[in-house]
Order: sequence, then C-alpha cells, then structure tokens
Amino acid sequence: MDKIKKHLYIIIILFAFLPILCNAATELGASTQSPVTGSNIYVQLDANYGDKLKIRDFHVIITYNPDYLEFDTITWIQSRGTYRHEPGKITIDKDPGINWESGATLQMKFKVKRTGLTKVDVLRNGDSHYDSNCDKGCDIIGQSFAGVSINAIEPSSQTLIGTLYVKGYTMLPTFSKTNFSYNLTVPPDVNYIDIVATKSDSRQTLSGYGVQKLAYGNNIFYITVTAQNGATQTYEINVNRTDNRTGDTTLKSLYVSGTNLRYEENKNVYEATVSKSVESVLINARPNDPNATVIGTGTKELNIGKNTFSISVASSAGRISNYTIIINRSTEEFQTFEKSSKLRTIKVNNLVLDISDDKKSWLYGIGKDYDSLTIDTITESSTALVEIEGNENLKSGLNVITIKVIEPNESEDEDAEDDITEYYLIVYKNPTNATLINDINNVTEKTDIIYNTTENDTHIIPLTTLKNIKNNNSKLYYNVVNFYNGILYQAIISENTPNSNLNASFKKISDGPLTFQTELPEGTEMLVYLGDYFDDEANVKIYTYNENEEYTLLTDGITLQNGYISFVANGKNNYVFSLASLIKEKSPLEQFLANNKKYLIGTICIVVFIIIISILLNKIKRQKNDNEPLY
Repeated sequence: MDKIKKHLYIIIILFAFLPILCNAATELGASTQSPVTGSNIYVQLDANYGDKLKIRDFHVIITYNPDYLEFDTITWIQSRGTYRHEPGKITIDKDPGINWESGATLQMKFKVKRTGLTKVDVLRNGDSHYDSNCDKGCDIIGQSFAGVSINAIEPSSQTLIGTLYVKGYTMLPTFSKTNFSYNLTVPPDVNYIDIVATKSDSRQTLSGYGVQKLAYGNNIFYITVTAQNGATQTYEINVNRTDNRTGDTTLKSLYVSGTNLRYEENKNVYEATVSKSVESVLINARPNDPNATVIGTGTKELNIGKNTFSISVASSAGRISNYTIIINRSTEEFQTFEKSSKLRTIKVNNLVLDISDDKKSWLYGIGKDYDSLTIDTITESSTALVEIEGNENLKSGLNVITIKVIEPNESEDEDAEDDITEYYLIVYKNPTNATLINDINNVTEKTDIIYNTTENDTHIIPLTTLKNIKNNNSKLYYNVVNFYNGILYQAIISENTPNSNLNASFKKISDGPLTFQTELPEGTEMLVYLGDYFDDEANVKIYTYNENEEYTLLTDGITLQNGYISFVANGKNNYVFSLASLIKEKSPLEQFLANNKKYLIGTICIVVFIIIISILLNKIKRQKNDNEPLY
C-alpha cells in the first residue's frame, strides 16, 4: 500500500510540473548559418521558459571549434552576468540579482576563420533556478538544450557587372559584361545623365553610377564593381557633350532684400523704393548658363535718395549683358511689409510646392542618391528668419524636414515670444538596394525594384512580372505617389504572389469608418498615409470584414507616425482604420481564461485523475477489509 501511495505522489508531482518542464528550452540561434569566411557572425542564447516564469540564476557552457571560429566578445541583452573564456569553451553564469525574463539573454560575436561545417553547442553547467518557491528552496529549471550548426563558405569573387546603360541613350558598342569601355555623345543642352548599373551577384558592391553632371566636351565616368572578396573591375563610359554654347547672359533669378524685385525676361532695368531706416540691401543673382560669371552682387550701402547699381553677366563665349538696379531710399519711414511668420513661396529641387489654403505639410519623394534637398523659400515679411532642420544625411525610408519661419518679437516686453510657423516636408527616400526602372518586366536577375505610379493610373501588375519577382527572390516596392513623388501608399510585394494578374490598388471607399478595398495578397507590407484623417501619435485599430460585414481585428495599438501607418496585409479585401472599437472586446475574465486555457485544462485533468485514483484506492482498501477474518 505504501508503495502505491509513493508512486501516486510521483505521478501527481510530474503532472503538476509538466507544463514548466515542457516549456524549458535553452537554445542557440545565429545571425546566419552560412557566413562568409573572414566575416563576423553573431550567436544568440535564448532561454524560452514561459512568459510568467522568471530566471533567478543560470549556468551553461558554450562550446565551439576554435579551428573554425574565433571568439570576440559578449553583449548582454538582459542584466549582466559573468563569463570565462578559454579556446573552444565559454562558461556563462548569471547569479541571483536582477531576474531574467524568458527570451533572448545574450549575444556572442565570433569571427569566421575557415570554410566548412561546424557547430556551436550549449550544455548544462550545474543547476539553474526559477525565482519561485524560494522560501522552500528555489525551483530547479528542467532544461532541454539545442545548439546551432554553422556552414562557412568562401566569399564570392564575381566582378562582372549585371547590366550597364545610360537612361534614354544608346552606348557604343552594345553592352557586354566582358566589354569594359563604352562611348556616348549627347546634345549641348543635356546637363546630366543617369547611369544605370545592376549587379550580377547580390553580394557585389557598385559605385560610380546614378545621376552624373556633364561638362562641355569629354566626360569620363568609372563604374567600379567590387566582389565580396574585395576584387574589383572597372567599367568606363566616355560621354561627349557637344559644345555649341551661344553665350546666354540671361538671369535665372534676381533677389534684392527688402523689396519685391524679381527677374523678368527681357527686362534690364529694375527700380524699387525702401524706407529711410533701410541702410543697405543684399543683391543676389543667378545666371541661366551655369558657366557664366556674375559681377556686382553682394551687400550695397544706401544713401538717402537714388542709388544705382550695375550687375554684369559674362558668358563663357565672351558675351556680356548689364542689368541696372535702382534703389530709392526714402526720407520717410514706412512699413514695407507686414509682420508675418509665414512663407510666400517654397521651392524644393526647383519644384514649386502648393502653399494655398494655408497648407503647411507636403509629401515628397527622392531617389536613393540624394543626401539632401535644395530648399528655397521666400517669406511674407522681410524681417522673418528661416531655419531648416533635418535636411542632412537623409536615410532610406521616411524623413521629416522642418522649415521654421521666425518673425522676431521687437517689443520691449522681454517675456514676449517670437511668432513662429512650422512647415513640414515628409520625404520618402528610395531604398539603396533597389533600382528604379520604367519597365519592371526588364529585370531578369535578383534585384529589388521600385515602381512609381500615380493615384489615377492603372494598378494592374501582370502575372509575368509577379513570376519574375518570385523566381528571382526579389521585392517590388510598388509606390502610389502624388505630384511631388510623395508616397500615398506603398505595397512591398515579394514571393507571396497570386497566380494571376494582380490589382495593386488600395482604394478608399468610405469616409466613416475609414474603409479601403484591395486585392493585395497575404503578407504584403503596407505603408499608408492617413495624415488627412488622423493626428500623429493617434492609436489606430485595423479591422477586416467579410461580405456579411462581420469585423475582425487585424491589429491593435499601431501609432500613426508622420502621418503614416504600417502593417502586414492578411489577404482580405476590405480594411477599416478606426480610433474606436468596432467589435466587442474581451473582458478581463475572458482574457484571463483565453490566456490560461491550457493550464486550466491541465489542472482539471489532474484533479479528475486524483479523484479516480482515490476511488480506486478506497475500493482496494474495502476489498482488503472484506477479506480479513472477523475474529
């Protein structure tokens, strides 16, 4: 009887701790399992012991083959422990202190020394404990261990380019990967060319391509292909820009501070009147011909009365034109401009932005070769100052450039604040690893591609293109843009493609709730501009619904950033964005039952098991008593 009870207690204990033991996994993962010899690799140690369990102390040994890997350092993801290293072995200890959560604990950096298959393993080094029941002796972690295999490979030595051409022009001879020199002649009015180059191996690095400025005469451009192992190959393009300059001496712009003077075609004399308090003006002029020379600009002192200044423009061909600027300095004080902290005009990369209806933000798009924008502003007030922030080292993806117009407060009140108006450029820069092309069907090798279209254009992507993306393991950045090339929405389409032509439109069909209709496949990464409907930092819920108008919550708690929201499509046709809940949300009790369902079922099973065993034991005991003699 005692033996039966002993086994029964063991069974009960195993059932009670079975959920914990099954979840106790100590395993390794690697940043890549196919690293290149000579590169660095990161191996991460994960302790997956359940969301509710805290790790008090932890003791393992990491082993590796020092012939293949060279240990560098450890980065602690959670609270710091200690480690001891000797070739091929790293002993890791976390002593009691700040508990670890289940999940990633630390990351080890190795250098790959040679090619071949090797393994980084993790082993037990004494008992590790949970931070529970410590008043009776902390629970021991029952661990399972899993290492990670590393198969190092030699770096690629491929230096031949994939494709090379100048957009809009034909090079001679016809392109061949093994031909390293080409020639091209362009008209004299061509200031820039766009050299397009693609890789033949995704591990290559290309330089020297993109938009290039042309001087008159011969221009030589070198496109260098660097293989993964450091070997290089250079391709040469000789571009001859025909030189037949006519000696253009016209102006592109004319600016005189404190006045409304602006350049007008075929006009050589300009005149304006300023207040008595204006003692000097700044004259600035830009020629249409970039090779022309402008003489006579700068700061000019003013006398009371008429002041005459001359600007001369000398072309590279020797022709000279003179422009006369007359500034009348009044004997009286008068207000030339009202105080204002607003812009009159704003121009970005020579494109004038719409500033009507008191508009203060714009979506703008640029290519991957731009690090900054050329921003020209004219304020309503001559005394206002302009400060531009965020227009340096623009990164791939979204950037925010702030244009701040400051009208200084000139009152005697020291606490009075300046009048400030802020304008915003939300700039999307194309990814550096993708190529912008006109015909997406021309890509035959693994190259991520960018396709821009407008909201009113057709949005059908042919099946041949989708197969091309899938076969080449590439991504298509499908951008629907506005007049300034700013993204209204972006769909990143990869290998999860349908088996027919794809309608990539994301069409708004309702104002309340905000509903969009689409046929984009499951797994499509979406970037959607909702700044016209929601404020920044708004907590936006995303729902889908079926033909019976039954809503399903796709994701909750996404914060609107710079007017955009990003999420992954689940293949449904209708998406609804809302700040309010459209379906009944679970109560705290319902959430508790849903989160702890398996533990509750396990507990019920154990109770039922104990009851059954108790009944059987009582039955056995009664039978034994019945069989005993009465005397």
